[in-house]
Amino acid sequence: MQWHELYPEGVIPEMDAVADYMGAAKPLWLSFMEHAREEYGAKPKLTYSGCSGKPGWNIKFQKSGKALGTFYPEEGSFSALVVVGNKQASAMEDALPRLSEEAAEMYRTAGDYMKMGKWLMLRVDSPGALCDLETIIAAKMA
Repeated sequence: MQWHELYPEGVIPEMDAVADYMGAAKPLWLSFMEHAREEYGAKPKLTYSGCSGKPGWNIKFQKSGKALGTFYPEEGSFSALVVVGNKQASAMEDALPRLSEEAAEMYRTAGDYMKMGKWLMLRVDSPGALCDLETIIAAKMA
């Protein structure tokens, strides 16, 4: 059953249910949550979106009003929408050699959405993908 079907708008999931839904990716998610808390002091906030692309409950992390990203539970993984603003382009260019070729290419080919920066949607289903996500967020928050 799809995430948005299990938890429609009026049914708020517990954070344990979010992690459990990710199945094999649960340890990656828990590791990311710990990293976000320790590195940035960011706490998860559940929000509901009716967006047709990724409907349902998602999780946002912010530090002093600056968003780390929006995170979407999936079976066996989670996806992260991270917007890297134009002001962070230099830090991101410095980070490219530390990314997997796939993540680096995603950044290079991403369009500048509404002149706000590059919008990246990363699927996290392995320790390498988690490392890419944490590297991108570190450049964004620099």
